[in-house]
Amino acid sequence: MKYSVSIRFLWADLPLPERARQAAAHGFDSVELWDWRSEDMDALHQAARESDIKIAGFFGHSSGGLRNPDDRNLVLDNLAESIEMAERVGAYQLHLFSDGIRRPAGEITKPPGIPRIAQYLSCIDGINEAVKLVEGKPITLILEAINTVHVPGYFWDEAGITIEMCRAVNHPQVRLAYDCFHQQLVAGRLTENMILALPYADRIDIGDVPGRHQPGTGEINYHHIYRVLKEHGYRNTITFETEPLNGDHEACVADIKKVFEF
Repeated sequence: MKYSVSIRFLWADLPLPERARQAAAHGFDSVELWDWRSEDMDALHQAARESDIKIAGFFGHSSGGLRNPDDRNLVLDNLAESIEMAERVGAYQLHLFSDGIRRPAGEITKPPGIPRIAQYLSCIDGINEAVKLVEGKPITLILEAINTVHVPGYFWDEAGITIEMCRAVNHPQVRLAYDCFHQQLVAGRLTENMILALPYADRIDIGDVPGRHQPGTGEINYHHIYRVLKEHGYRNTITFETEPLNGDHEACVADIKKVFEF
């Protein structure tokens, strides 16, 4: 397995390049962020190279959502820019969303006034168009399910629909993130759902409930999750999207390493 950390959360009080250096010093294989457009990517890239750590990925689009066919060109234009940046800094995962999410508030843009099945088909058509932009490049498109507790109305509300999308598109460069935090909030049955997601998963995202803090601070048994992943031969990335409890970054990393062996 590979171990990645979201520097959106860990060491967030430090400049972005220093976060990459901290991640490398603590033994992570890669770092991730959200929307690259507001970040100093050249400085991050230089720090990552100097520290021998990879930049795993970031948002493929910051505007528009795949469920709305009227957003298609906006999403694809955003994605084309992200592909260019990914190639520049060596990133290999770009994240796709069903809806245009406003940050930092977290609300989605108003859903399109079309039937649900039309929204579903728009997602598939949009992903197929997105594939054309990355085909043959060392980049994977990652479909993101997000809980509707924090983002009400989000279309891909749990892993089941992203599994359906991966099966419908059936392309090796279209994969999903199985996010235990999001899944627990809206659907639960983490083990069964995760096993079903594994054939399509390039990432297993880790954050406890409540609070999205590190393993051991909430209700999810991450020792069990890790054991199941090993039993099923999972070899891809585990990503820690963890908000350090009480702002204690060192304790957060220590708690992660109590469960995950790296």
